[in-house]
Amino acid sequence: MPTKTHVTYLDTIRGLAALTVITEHFIIAYGLPCENALCQKILDSAPLNFWWNGSAAVSMFFVLSGLVLSLKYFRLGHSPDLQSFNLSGYIIGRLFRIWLPYCVILLVSAGLYLQTVESPMLKTIIPPSDWIIEMWHNHPLTVTDMVRESFLLNLPDMVVLLPQAWTLTIELVLSLLLPVGLLLAERGTAWLIFFALLAVTLLGVSFFLLHFLLGLMIARHYPAIAGYLERNNRQRRLVLLIGLFLYTSGGVMEGQVGENGVWLASGLGAGLILLFVMGSVGTQAFLSHPALRQIGRASYSAYLIHMLILLCLTPYLLKWLESLTIDHSGLWFGGYILTLLIVQLLSLLSYHWLEVPSVAMGRRIVDGIRSWGCPELK
Repeated sequence: MPTKTHVTYLDTIRGLAALTVITEHFIIAYGLPCENALCQKILDSAPLNFWWNGSAAVSMFFVLSGLVLSLKYFRLGHSPDLQSFNLSGYIIGRLFRIWLPYCVILLVSAGLYLQTVESPMLKTIIPPSDWIIEMWHNHPLTVTDMVRESFLLNLPDMVVLLPQAWTLTIELVLSLLLPVGLLLAERGTAWLIFFALLAVTLLGVSFFLLHFLLGLMIARHYPAIAGYLERNNRQRRLVLLIGLFLYTSGGVMEGQVGENGVWLASGLGAGLILLFVMGSVGTQAFLSHPALRQIGRASYSAYLIHMLILLCLTPYLLKWLESLTIDHSGLWFGGYILTLLIVQLLSLLSYHWLEVPSVAMGRRIVDGIRSWGCPELK
């Protein structure tokens, strides 16, 4: 059964997925690094779009979430160890893990919005797209609108301050459904599949529930899968190739299978990539490198912060780089690398000063409630 080391490399995968989303948003804002149409077409094609396929990375987030949150409950085999699960403590922990950091970054975003919304975006040699220009400037907000965006479980249709928050709403809802998933997993896989299809088709639960439950099923069969793939190199490589194909081929498949089909394919691809990593000791060792561990550790803060950097700081970075070069590729790579470095630095600070205290606060509240006469809270 996986140990803390396994959680480390899974966190690294989440960190790399977050970098992919940041890269996609930078590219949507400032284009690909080459001006040649053929070059752009090549970089926009599977599998070479792997490094900036943010949609596939979102699928990876949800599969990973189901896997990581479920792992510790399958220590004893295929049946979940529900005796170690505490519903109230789990819910409080998830709210403080996701919601409180989000509200703090949202508050910072609101302040920056008020400071910059009346000022036009800087003109740079690499012109910003309408997408990034209109992100704030074409969406005036009142204080009430800003407060409304703090209700993570019920966001407005148009999220302005932190537009990437739509995934956080789904993440929070799905993670709160974990107890139901564990109970159904105890009854059997057929129950889990039936519930998933019922919830998605009739109850209006997000389509990404399928991704989350795929992660749960991987957690349930973790030892058997990891052991088999460790012993069979050929099958492990085949799993990786199929996984990469499904993960990156959304643009090719969309016309044939539709949007949900693309999400399903990238989710299956994410699951297969995770299976490959679970069966590859060498890949696990690589992903456990200290530098990559830092990226994984700060991935949630990076996801929260990066749009603020793109909106408020990246234009100034590009303007400063223009004093050094006017070469398109030089400006693009310079702006991209500086943006990533600043996001990573601020994310590490946010992790230590915001995320860790937030999680600790949730634990203190659970302990406090327990001491007031609720011994079931652990």
